[in-house]
Amino acid sequence: MNIAIFSESFLPIKTGVAKFTYELCRNLKKRGHNVILITGDFNVNYNFEFEVIKIGKIGKIYANGSYTYFMIKEPISFYRKLKEILNDYKIQIFHNQGPLGPPFSVLSSYFAKKSKKHILTVGTFHSKQMKISNSLKIYSKFVKKFINYNDILTAPSLSTANEMKNLFNVEVKVVPNGIDLEKFNESKGKIDFLDNDKFKILYVGRLDYRKGIDILLKAFEIINNEKFELIVVGNGPYKNLVLEYMNRFKNIKLFDNVDDENLVKFYNSADICVFPARGGEAFGIVLLEAFACSKPVICSNIEGYNEVANNECALFFNPENYNELSHLIMKIYEDENLRKKISYNAKRRAEEFSWDRVIEMFENIYFTS
Repeated sequence: MNIAIFSESFLPIKTGVAKFTYELCRNLKKRGHNVILITGDFNVNYNFEFEVIKIGKIGKIYANGSYTYFMIKEPISFYRKLKEILNDYKIQIFHNQGPLGPPFSVLSSYFAKKSKKHILTVGTFHSKQMKISNSLKIYSKFVKKFINYNDILTAPSLSTANEMKNLFNVEVKVVPNGIDLEKFNESKGKIDFLDNDKFKILYVGRLDYRKGIDILLKAFEIINNEKFELIVVGNGPYKNLVLEYMNRFKNIKLFDNVDDENLVKFYNSADICVFPARGGEAFGIVLLEAFACSKPVICSNIEGYNEVANNECALFFNPENYNELSHLIMKIYEDENLRKKISYNAKRRAEEFSWDRVIEMFENIYFTS
């Protein structure tokens, strides 16, 4: 099959959508499909197994607690370029990552249908709202006609699928995100400059309100002593808050530009991983990354997260309750048998989300529709 994947968010941006898009393209290519990725110009020269075609420069806006990336291009020029690509590469399937995103994610499947009448269009929702605002309800009425140009709609979790069904009165299939079990596993080594004598708590993610790094910092302040070390991997608007805590507590360390090769080593160096997001999570790729490295996880009990994790492979706390979080950290610190049990179950859980399984689900959608 000749498949075009469209995404306005891509590497080197470290978003869940960017990671998902790369792995989707790579794994479809491994299965023998002809794959091209259509994205914006991030000033990077790619050397992947699949071809990357750039249309327009990239801009970004802050929305729903995180940055949204978008192409900057005159609409008629975008349409003509997209039509040219679809025809030149004889594209049969057009898979859009994020059919809600303005300007071109929401328009791309419409333009694809106008370019090639019989092309199969697929749209995957990657975002979930912390709260359905009145402005979103108004926006949803405007974009609904463009959503309907997707022959098939998918979402990585049931909660996200239901949210989109309620907004647009459409059917949405659930296809989870995947994890590369060859890249993320405990055989990839550890970070050699961390203190092996301390119990290491790892946070991976954006440093912002939605992801809840401030909640973890408050919990760490409660339990803090020389036995613990908090490792923060990420960047974002709350970076200065992390730096303030680092000035007060010398056992907090921040790493703000980590590639996947070293990211897996941070996971392997950790004793536990904590993900304290307040909400708005469509899935939770970081949970899978931790699970794949056999790490026990403590996470907020929110939609999206509680479809990836369960009580066998994670401990849950009520969102924003940093006192409860501090209690769970101490519980898992003091109980080695509990850590071992959760670690074992975490690895088994990650195996359920292998990319081989996820690609088979997408192939079933592509070929039976």
